[in-house]
Amino acid sequence: MKKSLMALAVLGAMSSVATAQSSVTLYGIVDVGVQWNEQGIAQTGNTTQPYKQDSTFGVNSGYQSGSRFGLRGSEALGRGWNAVFTLEGGYDVDTGMSGQGGRLFGRQAWAGLQHSAAGTFVLGRVATVSSGTGSFDLFASGAGIDPFSTGWGINGLNSTFIPSAALREDNSILWQSPRWAGFQFGANYSFNINGQELTPSGNNTNGLTIGGNWMRGPFAVAVTYDVLEAPDTAPAGTDDQKMLQLGATFDFKIVKLHAAYATQDNISIVNTATIGTFRPTGLIGYDNQAYMFGVTVPLFGGKILASYQYSDADNVSTPTYSFEPDYSVWGIGYEYPFSRRTNMYIGYGQAEWDGTVSATVQATSPSERLDRKQFALGIRHLF
Repeated sequence: MKKSLMALAVLGAMSSVATAQSSVTLYGIVDVGVQWNEQGIAQTGNTTQPYKQDSTFGVNSGYQSGSRFGLRGSEALGRGWNAVFTLEGGYDVDTGMSGQGGRLFGRQAWAGLQHSAAGTFVLGRVATVSSGTGSFDLFASGAGIDPFSTGWGINGLNSTFIPSAALREDNSILWQSPRWAGFQFGANYSFNINGQELTPSGNNTNGLTIGGNWMRGPFAVAVTYDVLEAPDTAPAGTDDQKMLQLGATFDFKIVKLHAAYATQDNISIVNTATIGTFRPTGLIGYDNQAYMFGVTVPLFGGKILASYQYSDADNVSTPTYSFEPDYSVWGIGYEYPFSRRTNMYIGYGQAEWDGTVSATVQATSPSERLDRKQFALGIRHLF
């Protein structure tokens, strides 16, 4: 009898060790609230004023953070190595529909190996180290450069900084270092940023991102550089899209300051939701610079967030049109935690057109399409 009890105890202990060495975690975010949005809409059949400003009120998902669910797992392999994976999908709480174009795990889907000294090596669909989201971001969220962490609707850095607009790439290889004396580095390469790889390989749109940050005490600084290589099938004259992001923060405790700058050349392959929503026929790409200044202020147990952004495009002029899509974005918000996992939020933002566009282009793509106002009040729960 005693031997049987001892055997059961040993087996139980072995089972506990095995469980401790391998784990799978279900996690996610449910973010839903009411929103008011004003933006340009088309007036079908009206040639005099083809677009006008109008507004709508409704229930919307993912204002502060995109609603999501995911699975992440780890298994100890010995000698400091772990097998790791993450599968994460986005969805709309107000409709129950999948996000990211209906992909099951559209936010990220990867697997690989992790070592305490060598870093993390993964393969799959990843959010780049410049993306402002995902497991490996080193800039807007990872280093806290954006007070809104690329959330909060149009208030986020993603309104003017293209890589920080959740730049996700399929068919990727990614490496990220551990944090060494405050420094962390990362790089990823995609054999085709969207969809299965094509044959021949020259028909693919390749992506390369490198970046790093340094965080020590109240100070943080970050830099990322992206190159999106135009495929052979792109229109003649299409150059590689190149994007550099620089940012820094300093926390004075009573206020945290944020600042960032980006230079974005040959914008044609990837745009944000706001930049490049229209281009004149025949225009392949254009250049711009983006700026952001922001603050985070603790207040009444929560925090106030605010920022101002400006997108300064280079004018593209031809005998038939002049195109210079400049605009400014400003926003303010307040977040209050009810618990460690649940908070409420309220936010307001405006995107205002400040550029020039010729009458020829204005007739079909008026500047009013870029003017926008947004108000939101909602609740976010993390699980």
